[in-house]
Amino acid sequence: MSAKTKGPTYAVQLAKPFWKVMRRYPQISSALLDQLDATPADARLPVAAGQELLRNVVELTGEQNLGLLAARETELGGFQVLEYASASAPTWGAALQTLFRYSHLVNSAADFRLELAGSKAHVVLHSTVPLTRAGIDYQSAAFHVAVSRWQQPPVPELEAWFPHAQPEDLSEYRATFGAARLLFGAPFCGFVFDAARLATPLASNEPSLHSVLRQHADRLLAEIAPGTGLLGEVRSHVLSTLRGRPASAIETAEKLGMTRRTLTRRLRQEGTSFTAVLDEARHRTAVHYLESTQHSVEDIAFLVGFSEPSPFVRAFRRWTGMAPMAYRRSHRRS
Repeated sequence: MSAKTKGPTYAVQLAKPFWKVMRRYPQISSALLDQLDATPADARLPVAAGQELLRNVVELTGEQNLGLLAARETELGGFQVLEYASASAPTWGAALQTLFRYSHLVNSAADFRLELAGSKAHVVLHSTVPLTRAGIDYQSAAFHVAVSRWQQPPVPELEAWFPHAQPEDLSEYRATFGAARLLFGAPFCGFVFDAARLATPLASNEPSLHSVLRQHADRLLAEIAPGTGLLGEVRSHVLSTLRGRPASAIETAEKLGMTRRTLTRRLRQEGTSFTAVLDEARHRTAVHYLESTQHSVEDIAFLVGFSEPSPFVRAFRRWTGMAPMAYRRSHRRS
């Protein structure tokens, strides 16, 4: 990576499946693709520039499912040490935590995390750089393709969540995610499944290899200086204080040992704000309660930090375009 590169970067192997798919379209210069293929294997590219390129390619080719097609072109071992370190972990939960810990090896904008909501596990695939639909689809689909190689058999209750609106044609999503339930307009990009599965042993577990690969990944991670994990700390504190009256920016900053001004500046560098983090936490928590519990709207309003139901209802309409009870009726878990 050049010393002049600004902002989060991704490893070039993430782009190669896109270049393979782009060869199917005569609108894309083969000479340009040959030049891209010649990019050094250890190169890192700016995430923001990559998303702009995806936007342009989709506009040029009309291929709205570019991210899904590219994800299905990823090869075994395409994510290198990240993939092998995760696959050699003892359990599914340990594999996910390994993957999240070292995700910056392939994308330093990745802010992936595992959150438990009652009996459900939420795999949240957040990016500190805003993603296009193609970028979101690729992130989810590539994750699913890679994890499916070491998580067998398939998970029957798996749900794939997408923050963008539902496309008219879902055939490529079905081809990519199989029997998983697809939820669009969701509060985050990622997956939901039964938390009990986190204890499932992996057949590919190799303790000695896992230890060696983690040591190697730690060295690689130190070289690319992936950041401080501030966003995760802020989210964790906000979620722990939602009920009744959520923590303010000042209280959160004090909890993390900094001033509010410093917190604001550092969150801005991550491409977000304290208000946005709080809004996201309330949105996702409200969706969980509506889908998975019998709590009343009044109770849920309190649980996500609103003193009265009416402002909660207004906020929920802003998040989803629906009233809370209408959302519950249309998204109720079986």
